[in-house]
This record gives sequence, structure tokens and C-alpha cells, in this order.
Amino acid sequence: MTTASFADDPGRPTVAVLGTGIMGSGMARNLLGAGLPVRAWNRTRARAEPLAADGATVTDTAEEAVRGADVIITMLNDGPAVTETLTAAAGGVRPGQIWMQSSTVGIEATTGLAHRAAGLGLVYLDAPVSGTR
Repeated sequence: MTTASFADDPGRPTVAVLGTGIMGSGMARNLLGAGLPVRAWNRTRARAEPLAADGATVTDTAEEAVRGADVIITMLNDGPAVTETLTAAAGGVRPGQIWMQSSTVGIEATTGLAHRAAGLGLVYLDAPVSGTR
């Protein structure tokens, strides 16, 4: 399945959602409801599978999810999980992709992630969320 690229259709950027727990799956569903193509990945694939019924493409790897996406959203448990996921996805990223890091990770981890994003050529947005449901 090929998804639209933001370069081809500026109104419909493809979004990769990495982490589909309570918050990430809600984000993915809202994006799908807005008509955006979504690629969903979770460390436990079964947590991402329900999003397929809503129209998301569920991927086996974080790298597969981000490859060709215009925007990457991480919504994971903590800084080490985000770092591990970015490492796993790195082969699929390209300079200029927007990375919206929404996991609440703290200042130290945020600084490290910002440096990592710069090294990969990503446009880094720190947008942590807090709370639940």
C-alpha cells in the first residue's frame, strides 16, 4: 500500500505514530479522523492492530513506519524507550522530516533527543503530554 506524500499533497501529510498505548492510539485515531494517512507501530504489535480497523497501516518495525512519512510522532513511556525506538527507526528517517516528540521524558532526555534529531536532520518539536485517557 502506498500512501500520499506531503510533497505530493500538502493537505495530507503521512504521519507515523510510534507508540500506540492509550495516548498514542487516541492521537492516531484523531489523525485518521482528520483524513490523514497514518502508519502505526508499537513494540507490542497487538496494541497497534486495532488501529487497522480505523484505516491505519500497522507496521512490523519502527523503521518501516517512518520510512516515507512526513511527520513522526513518538508517544512512548519514557526517555530510554524513545531513544531505543529512534535508534530502531533511524534507517528509515530522512532529513527534513518533522519529529513531534510527545512522550514526557524530562529535560535531560529532551536535550539528548534534540541533539540526536539534529544529527539525523530531523525538525524536532518537543510537545510532551501528561496525564492519561
